[in-house]
Amino acid sequence: MVEAKTRVVEFQDVKPEDFVRFLEYAYCHDYTIPSYMEDKETSPPALEHPASPEFEGVPPAPAPAPAPAPPPPIADEPAPEIVEGVSVFVEERWDIPRKKKKGKPSLRSGFDKLSYLSTGDPKAGMLQSFEPQYNSSSRQNFIPVFLAHARLYTFANMHLVQPLKSLTLHKLHKTLRGFQLYDRRVGDVLELARYAYDHGPDRTSQGGIDDLRNLVVQYIACELDTIGKHRDFRYLMEEGGEFVGDFWGIVQMNLVSRLTGVVI
Repeated sequence: MVEAKTRVVEFQDVKPEDFVRFLEYAYCHDYTIPSYMEDKETSPPALEHPASPEFEGVPPAPAPAPAPAPPPPIADEPAPEIVEGVSVFVEERWDIPRKKKKGKPSLRSGFDKLSYLSTGDPKAGMLQSFEPQYNSSSRQNFIPVFLAHARLYTFANMHLVQPLKSLTLHKLHKTLRGFQLYDRRVGDVLELARYAYDHGPDRTSQGGIDDLRNLVVQYIACELDTIGKHRDFRYLMEEGGEFVGDFWGIVQMNLVSRLTGVVI
């Protein structure tokens, strides 16, 4: 082989950061997940009221007359005396929540809270960087996170690294399970779908779907109430391709299961 003679291997269409994650996996059996990007908040433009030609030269309307002064407050009546043993108020007050008694700490809860790694320890930081991230704001753009998993899956699939394929699917699945699907973030999921169907292998002769495609299209079907209203989802459907057939296959099975009560 040429690589054996030159001792140089060239990977086509592989980003440097993706190859670094592969090397990290080779040594640590795990890989660091990139952080999300924070969208810049754009304030809505101020409303302007340009003068209309038909109203030019018309003086502005006079300012409204000031509101009359409110009447002087009536002196409050003295609070009723509370006789010992007699309550003059309703005992149940809906607007005042009762304080719940705190449960006694159990041995198990104390044991579960034990921690031996601080956030500053190198091992703790490395373990934290391996864990899937979750979003808590609509401004958190998760396209870099989704595509990092997807690109590494593609690399592992091309080079037949099955354990790495399984790990990328596990992490992506865990990320999607905890993903807060804000309307503003629907495009992040659709970008992942476009990558899976642009770079993933097509169906097999027996109709088998690529694992990454299957994961993404199942998630979209589960969140159809939100994703289906997005115009980019309509554009993706109009493009055709295998995405439409895979998506309809899952939706059809779900409809049959609901009508018959039989899980397919």
